[in-house]
Amino acid sequence: MRHIAPEIPISASAFEPLKVTGHQGTFLNARYPRPVSGCSAEVSQRIAEAVFAALVNALPNRVTATPAGTSGNFAPGGHAPERGADYVMYRLSGGGYGGNADH
Repeated sequence: MRHIAPEIPISASAFEPLKVTGHQGTFLNARYPRPVSGCSAEVSQRIAEAVFAALVNALPNRVTATPAGTSGNFAPGGHAPERGADYVMYRLSGGGYGGNADH
């Protein structure tokens, strides 16, 4: 939100958290024991996209396009018999940032 209105002074609550809520039992508001994965990468970008999309009609010259579309999460794992150990690799291939009305 800070990038949408850079003229707002930092001391004017410009960094106050934006609260995003979801319906009980959905991915954004899951309850144990429902499995949840990908929260730190993929879902955070979807939330940002939804917020930007909600603001585009109100602030068409300020809101940027969505960031990268998707993260491209890739997480292979297995067992290395020569080492006698399990392994996991997590690769996150991000993308660019969205354009705006001027760029």
